Amino acid sequence: MKDYAYQIILKDLSKFSKVYLVPLSDFHIGCGHTALDIIQGYLDWIKETKEAFTILNGDLLNGATKTSSAELFEDLITPDKAYEQLRAMLMPIKNKILMITRGGHEEAIFRQVGTDYMARLAYDLGEIPYKPDGGMVGLRLSLNNHGTVFFAYATHGWGGARTIGAKVKKTEDLAEVADADIYVLSHDHTQAVHRLNVLTPPYQNIRWNRPIYLTVKRKLLVNTGGFIKYAGYIQRKGYMPQDLGTPRIRLEIKQRGGGSDAARGYYKDIHCSV
Repeated sequence: MKDYAYQIILKDLSKFSKVYLVPLSDFHIGCGHTALDIIQGYLDWIKETKEAFTILNGDLLNGATKTSSAELFEDLITPDKAYEQLRAMLMPIKNKILMITRGGHEEAIFRQVGTDYMARLAYDLGEIPYKPDGGMVGLRLSLNNHGTVFFAYATHGWGGARTIGAKVKKTEDLAEVADADIYVLSHDHTQAVHRLNVLTPPYQNIRWNRPIYLTVKRKLLVNTGGFIKYAGYIQRKGYMPQDLGTPRIRLEIKQRGGGSDAARGYYKDIHCSV
């Protein structure tokens, strides 16, 4: 029997040689300190940019209840009303959403009452692939009829961390879990970009009558940002104020210059901006 929790979500974007992946998380819709205008700016950009796509990586709802860590009396609306607002905000980009995961705030509601708001969101937006605990997306790009697949692994995140180093270390730990080009971790409300370079042997087109060589494979590590202003529990607990927003990842297939077409070859070019 196949384990669909391990199934990779494949998206054929071969009409593009370059795309942008803008992972979104930690909206905390319902919290009175959420920067709705900044969230809307990202959603508008994704909608208006044909080669832009997103992964929704959890804590989109604040979901305060009587027993939650989120403060019930600081939320402006009920979880149901917050969900309706979230769904309306995301509806215009529903065809740009590659995957949805579940964050700690949605997890708390699920554990208390069995209601999975992120599963409902995935269904309401058009049966978007839903991986509550995290998953991998494969994006196929093409240049001159040469296709290449970029793999991105995302999960919401875990635990507490106050320093930049501790937050980045968690993303490095994630890179030990799965082999991918890009790793996306949220939860800590801090934008950060880091990379690991590993020596990789060739796995295809090996000829035993000539030498083969190690190549350097880049792994991009991305900590997404948050959208809560410096107020409430963030200020009370002495957390550092953060820039609101999230990194933008650029994936591009390129051709090496010089030599014949066969010698030039194609390669993955991955960059990220904060």
